[in-house]
Amino acid sequence: MGSWATTSVLTIQCIPLSTIVAESATNSKLGANSYKLNRSTNKGKLTLTFSMHNSNVGSNGSIKSSQAVSQFRTKQREEKWEEPDIGSDSDEEDEEVEDENLGFESDWEEEETKPSDMTNFNIVSMDNYEEQARKEVDQLLEPGERAILQQNLTPNLEKISTEKWSPLHTLALSMQISCMDKLLENGLDIDLRDKEGLTALHKAIMGKKEAVISHLLRKGASPHVKDKDGATPLHYAVQVGAKEIVKLLIKYKVDVNATDNEGWTPLHIAIQSRNRDIAKILLVNGADKTRKTEDGKTALDLSLCYGKDFKSYDLAKLLKVVPADRDI
Repeated sequence: MGSWATTSVLTIQCIPLSTIVAESATNSKLGANSYKLNRSTNKGKLTLTFSMHNSNVGSNGSIKSSQAVSQFRTKQREEKWEEPDIGSDSDEEDEEVEDENLGFESDWEEEETKPSDMTNFNIVSMDNYEEQARKEVDQLLEPGERAILQQNLTPNLEKISTEKWSPLHTLALSMQISCMDKLLENGLDIDLRDKEGLTALHKAIMGKKEAVISHLLRKGASPHVKDKDGATPLHYAVQVGAKEIVKLLIKYKVDVNATDNEGWTPLHIAIQSRNRDIAKILLVNGADKTRKTEDGKTALDLSLCYGKDFKSYDLAKLLKVVPADRDI
């Protein structure tokens, strides 16, 4: 199979705007080839375009590179242009050039939108959106609906809450942190409990919403509140297998040996869920492996009740040697 003939490229000098920098025509086994290298400074950018055409096989190709004109002019003043490296045709060098993101783009690709332009557009849009929405909604609402909106300058918690559904809990699970903060600013108790005794922190932990959990703790949510069954946020973090949340709660000085109404500690739950990593975290942070449930079971008893499998042996070994040997 034939190959494209090699042609030299002229060194770029200071040239008038929008001119042909280099032009060449060669013949190869595949037919006549022609090359053009164009330069233009459209819209404040320097654009170099390299095009080629093969008349026999009907092949066309084009590569375009753009950069700021200011940089081009700086190099013109310094007059330190490097000669192009055309001494090698190896495939490895071609691949290296393709791997490096040198700013090449196709002729048919649209010009990039400047980040500053997009930012300005968003700022202007947000400034006008609230006022525009207020006017439109004012026209869409019936008189009675409009009156309800006008009366509730702050959230009417009595009308948007039930014993089961608290807006703070819902916002926590849906990760609406800014809306959650507005409720707290209006005086809502951050440790408000639903009919199950669950707080927003409990709910966020059950949903593994790490950003919300961190935010609630920074805002002063108590990591010690128990639900109606006596379960703490740590119990729930262990139950859902959230290792990083377990570590976070321990940093907030939670009781790793807190018991629920049936005498279960977080360690009992970790062994029940067969989560070795969390069990080890609890043990090295002071979890008491001798604690018994109301049924008289220790964590080791729970691990053995699963029968003869690898997990049973692994957890039993963990409970026997940690914290005596914390490096296993």
